[in-house]
Amino acid sequence: MGFFSSPIIFSTSQQIKEALYKLPTLDQHQREILYEILSKELSGGVTSEEFKKTVSHLRQQGKISAVDEKSLRQLIN
Repeated sequence: MGFFSSPIIFSTSQQIKEALYKLPTLDQHQREILYEILSKELSGGVTSEEFKKTVSHLRQQGKISAVDEKSLRQLIN
C-alpha cells in the first residue's frame, strides 16, 4: 500500500453480504459475482479504492448496469 492508502470499508465477508443486500437494483446473480470478487480481496480488508476498481471493471465487462454501478459507489460515500 502507498503512503496515502484508502480506508478499509469491508473487513468481513458478512459486511460485504449485508452491503450488497441493501441494494435493490442488484439481482441474485450480480450479488454472487460481487461477493465472490470482493471476498477474494478480504485478506487485508477491502479498501474503497479496491471496491471502486472492482465496480468499474464489472461495469466495463457488462456484468452490472450503470444504475448498479452508481448504487454500489454510494455504499462507500
